[in-house]
Amino acid sequence: MSAIVYAIASIPMAVLLALILKHLKIGESTTFIALLLLPLGVWGIASGTISELSAGGVALTFREAAKSEVKLLPLTDVVENFQSIEKEGVAAIEGLTRTLTPGRPIALVLHLGRPGYYAPSAVVLYLQALSSFDPELTLVVTDPDGKFAAAADGRAVISYLSGQNGSETQARFREALDAPDAGKLLELPGFTKEAITADATNAEALTKMDQLARKTLVALDPEGRPKGLAKRDAIVTYLLVQLTTDTAKTP
Repeated sequence: MSAIVYAIASIPMAVLLALILKHLKIGESTTFIALLLLPLGVWGIASGTISELSAGGVALTFREAAKSEVKLLPLTDVVENFQSIEKEGVAAIEGLTRTLTPGRPIALVLHLGRPGYYAPSAVVLYLQALSSFDPELTLVVTDPDGKFAAAADGRAVISYLSGQNGSETQARFREALDAPDAGKLLELPGFTKEAITADATNAEALTKMDQLARKTLVALDPEGRPKGLAKRDAIVTYLLVQLTTDTAKTP
């Protein structure tokens, strides 16, 4: 009973901390997940269900989970199929936005090796319009055969192309897209060639994200074509739900 009392008493503190962080615009979604899990952590420690609560990240180690074998969960369980929006011209932006489903991840897909086709200013307009539907919009670039070549956070690309040296950076961006390979594109800030196969495990995905300091990776099908997005927050939440569910079922 005392464990429940401790957990209830910790709820106002967790809510207050979350409101303060939100007001100061500090922290990421995982920070808020950690705060929301604070009452669970207090209850677990008081009751003996949780053996460790690690600050600075969502790291709850359950005794039952520590004694059991590691469960490798297919990444496809949490890969989000994105709405692939290919650039068709500025006039098509309004029509494309009508087809979007709120809440689903979006990727603006560009293709290498099409000289003169992509105007950087138009790409910025596309990214700005699409980011109002998906703030975590991803820019995906494929080779002429449609296979994954590079990716970048949409907001980072907007910032890069709209910076003080706009004309110079836009010229570099256009030149990189005109090329048949991603060599020049990968020299631009924010772009990566790293991706993950859709049949990888969640553990492998999180390890790679930590190594690359990225929150999102493009998931590829067996042919190397973009299939969806693997998001760190979604994987962490999924694993926590599975872990707590399994713990609750343990006699």
